[in-house]
Amino acid sequence: MSGVGRIHYDTVRDLDHETKLGTMRHSAIEATPLPSLPLRASPSQSPLAWRTATFQAPHVCLIVGLLLATSAAGPVRGDEPPTASALAASASSVAIQVGDTPIFQTEVEAAVRRAAQGRSLDPAAELRLTAATVEQLVDERLLRREVEAQQVTVDEDEVTAVVTQIRRQLSEQHVPFEAFLAQAGRDEASLRGQIRLEAALNKLMVPKLTNDSLQAAFTKHRRDIDGTLVRASHIVLRPDPGRGPDAIADLDRRAAKLRSDILQGSINFAEAARRYSAGPSRRQGGDIGYFPRRSAMDEEFARQAFALAKGEMSQPFATASGVHLVLVTDVKPGDARPDAVRPLLEKLVVEDAIREILARGRQSTPIEYAAGVPHFETDADRGQPGRRVVFTGDAPATP
Repeated sequence: MSGVGRIHYDTVRDLDHETKLGTMRHSAIEATPLPSLPLRASPSQSPLAWRTATFQAPHVCLIVGLLLATSAAGPVRGDEPPTASALAASASSVAIQVGDTPIFQTEVEAAVRRAAQGRSLDPAAELRLTAATVEQLVDERLLRREVEAQQVTVDEDEVTAVVTQIRRQLSEQHVPFEAFLAQAGRDEASLRGQIRLEAALNKLMVPKLTNDSLQAAFTKHRRDIDGTLVRASHIVLRPDPGRGPDAIADLDRRAAKLRSDILQGSINFAEAARRYSAGPSRRQGGDIGYFPRRSAMDEEFARQAFALAKGEMSQPFATASGVHLVLVTDVKPGDARPDAVRPLLEKLVVEDAIREILARGRQSTPIEYAAGVPHFETDADRGQPGRRVVFTGDAPATP
């Protein structure tokens, strides 16, 4: 496997960031969700969910945006701990040890196949996909450990009720249950295991959704969720794929030099965009108009833009589209009240709680990787571009 640079290959969306054009391209790496079901939960249902699960049922209300992708990265044959005989038979194929819980190489390989969705990936993309899948598998084990530590139990009737609802709604859409499972790369035992974990985490999360926690989330994220609109201009520099990882480092240097020239007055942002940007917005001096925090924009791009004040320019940063400079030219404050964005506030509180559980779990739980298993060098800034993929043993690391 060859090395990779700072381009965010595993971003969900590879956007040109031109809102006027509305273009969206999927990148080479994208987590594989369960087959989509257009179901809706009632407003009174609890707000916990998995990022990639798409069904919604009583006591397992699914919210987009959490950290795991268990439908892409979960075990193929059931989610329960393996038996002693299975452990003995597979001892030589353990890829990751999370405390006293093994993750087998066959499990990693199956999860990567599901995430790849049958696409042919170049070595760099395959490497990052595998590292992301390994991270998801470890996260899932850590959450199971937390559920066990908190002695949270789920009645099997609850799980059966969800499966029954899925079967019924699939039937209404004339989709065989077996075809649904086959498309997801699962069997019923595996699906039940995912539902069971979601339900248990739901029980852990609901008590955290207090008025105080929701108000704190609103205060912390107000600009992101109250309807604020940002107007921005950007410059995107795209790498030459034939140059390998050095191309990204070159772009970083070019972007940093360009930023310095703009700040010193040697050239203004609009003229720099017209001369150097590879995006269609160069014809408008880089202007991409107003957009909210959550839209068709790439998540990293939107995050960077909303962190800036009016008139402020970002440092160079990378997305799947290339290396960017962003200048915020105007801000229209929003006026949404907390009660109007309660579902989003609940999602933010749950996301923070899950991150805290995972961070605590990684600090307190020994995690060992077998030689040759690619994984991210650090858990910091998960989901952001530039995380190095490394190996245990003699295998090469990415630059």
